[in-house]
Amino acid sequence: MAAARSGDERPRRLDDGIRLTVAAVAGRLGVAASTLRTWERRYGLGPSARTAGRHRRYDADDVTRLETMRRLTREGVAPADAARLARGLDAGDEDLVLPGDGGEDAADEVLDPLSLAAAAVEADDVRLHRMITRAVGEDEVLTAWQTLVRPAMGLVEARDHGDRPGRDPAAALEAALLAVVRTVVDTRSEGDAVLIHADADRHLDAHVLAAELALQGAGVRVLRPARRGRQIDIAATVTHAGVQLVVLLGPPAHAESVAAALADTDCLPFIVSPAGLPEALAQLPRARTLAGAVHEIHGLLIERRVLRH
Repeated sequence: MAAARSGDERPRRLDDGIRLTVAAVAGRLGVAASTLRTWERRYGLGPSARTAGRHRRYDADDVTRLETMRRLTREGVAPADAARLARGLDAGDEDLVLPGDGGEDAADEVLDPLSLAAAAVEADDVRLHRMITRAVGEDEVLTAWQTLVRPAMGLVEARDHGDRPGRDPAAALEAALLAVVRTVVDTRSEGDAVLIHADADRHLDAHVLAAELALQGAGVRVLRPARRGRQIDIAATVTHAGVQLVVLLGPPAHAESVAAALADTDCLPFIVSPAGLPEALAQLPRARTLAGAVHEIHGLLIERRVLRH
């Protein structure tokens, strides 16, 4: 007994001894044994342990992956995408080619947050761009952001697994969204009529709002968030660029000082925030949501255009 308790022995996990047959795992998951064999053949979700007689057995990690696969497919996630997420903790998946990755099946891809998150975890930049492009279509940037990309961002940020060097699913999603936005609006901008100012945690909201306004004919620029507490001279910025409207999204830090600096200019501050505002901002034109902001800002720009003429 003393030898068994020596400090040289590796501590056993509670599940170290779990070794299940195909039949046992099938019964546990409520699927046919043939389904497990299909998942192994197509998606690499097979047993990794062997008995002394060389019979393959599922260990605890195998079962966990299969339980994830089963849960996601029952929720309507495409099997290939469910397998990607179930295998997210594996280090050697990059050489495994899954069905549905090619152009022939692109039109049949499921456009949901889990599928998009799976593509981000796999660092499949081509697929990410293709899926977001399909979701955006001609003019659905805000809808694609709110119903697809932002929920997918939440899923990848909630993962407990680490990523291999050079892989950052959230950054991949962000880059793909911004690339699609550029494609949609690059030919639509007509001048610097609107400047959007947001903190770093709302910068994607800022680009989405800018895209929606550009699609309505406004010239829009997104102000890069200030770093290390540095404040931007908003008054000088808007005067130099001919900005008519500054959108304070969030609102950002220093919003009160920004609004005060604009008081001596012809530029109008506009607040986008669902929360209550300090007294210095309470009288400014405002929207509580991005969709509401698109409508209200478009109306303000038309009104100011009429007044100028």
